Amino acid sequence: MSGVKNYLLYFVCVCALFLFLFLSVKLFEEKTNIPSMKVFAQVKDYQNKNIKDKEKNIDINYPQYGYSVLDKEVLDFVLDYSRSKDISINYTVYVNRDIITMFFIINNNGLISYKNINYSILKSSFISNNELIDFNTFGSEIIEMVKSKYSTYIYEQILNDNFKSSYISVKDNGFSVYFEPSLFENIDYKVYVFYASDESVTVSDLVYDKVIAFTFDDGPSIYTKNVVDALVLNNSKATFFELGNRMKYNQDEVRYVYESGMEVGSHTYAHKNLNKLSDSEIDEEINSTNIIFNEITGDNIKLLRPPYGNSNEKVKSRVNTPIITWNVDTNDWLTRDSEAIYNHILDNVSDGDIVLMHDIYPETLEAIKKVIPVLRERGYKITTVSELAKEKGVILENGKVYRNIL
Repeated sequence: MSGVKNYLLYFVCVCALFLFLFLSVKLFEEKTNIPSMKVFAQVKDYQNKNIKDKEKNIDINYPQYGYSVLDKEVLDFVLDYSRSKDISINYTVYVNRDIITMFFIINNNGLISYKNINYSILKSSFISNNELIDFNTFGSEIIEMVKSKYSTYIYEQILNDNFKSSYISVKDNGFSVYFEPSLFENIDYKVYVFYASDESVTVSDLVYDKVIAFTFDDGPSIYTKNVVDALVLNNSKATFFELGNRMKYNQDEVRYVYESGMEVGSHTYAHKNLNKLSDSEIDEEINSTNIIFNEITGDNIKLLRPPYGNSNEKVKSRVNTPIITWNVDTNDWLTRDSEAIYNHILDNVSDGDIVLMHDIYPETLEAIKKVIPVLRERGYKITTVSELAKEKGVILENGKVYRNIL
């Protein structure tokens, strides 16, 4: 009987201990969450404060949360400028999950700079370097990036706005400049550029469920580098089917395409219809292009696009690479109209498609700047033919023709 009592006593003690630990943990969680809960509640009800001095031409706006840690950080920053002249400061507050982000735009007698303050509510600490960025140092470079990445319309709107409707998000390896949607009509994607402190760093926020390949024929040309820049800045890739006779005299462009992470394929040496050539002529058109590319880059060509998409059985038997044609033809060579090219792609493209364009027309360059952000917003990844095949789990076979890859 005493054994049963001892067992019951032991059981009660263990239960009491677990109950004590459980209540202690809950109490600790409640205490530690009080600041977080308080900030969450207050951040939505912050008050706008203003420091204004007409004689000194000062007009400073800043948020006040009623939370000492945040308010001290903001006030320390603001009060430094309140001693100056010809200063205006405006701000925007964003809350993303547990992060409060404050973007301050500082106009010092026409010179624009930015302050970015990020605070983690759950960690109760400031994050990122919160550096002051003098936009005037980077302005011309940012403008050139916008010009390379986006359509002429977006570029002109930002140029005319002179960065009044923009804000900066600071990251460890650089910063992003975002442009307010109110600047643009009928644009339903974020317009921004990323300025990397390390040029080797690339940033991609692409989420996709569809993959297509962009391809460009007949280059390299004076527009090829611009096409590459637009692709890179939009976190996209493409395959360039180049002509040997143009590679030979545009070697810098060939290297630029190759070293930018694009794929280079052969479009033969002189754009002849391979179906009408003899065996030796076919070999010469293909092999001479491969030799030129190897001399320039040290690498070998792995894909062929025959001119006009023509490849009879004789041609297929003599080709030692996969043969890539297309199933979406933009007819950019015919229309020479960026709007028509843009609309044709959006109206006809679907998962697994190979899109035909030419990097020898300025209208095509303008079209891809317009269409890539829209396709990305629709969940498309734009990449090379070989990466499309990899995404789809397809092994490309030599001598076989591929119009698309599913």
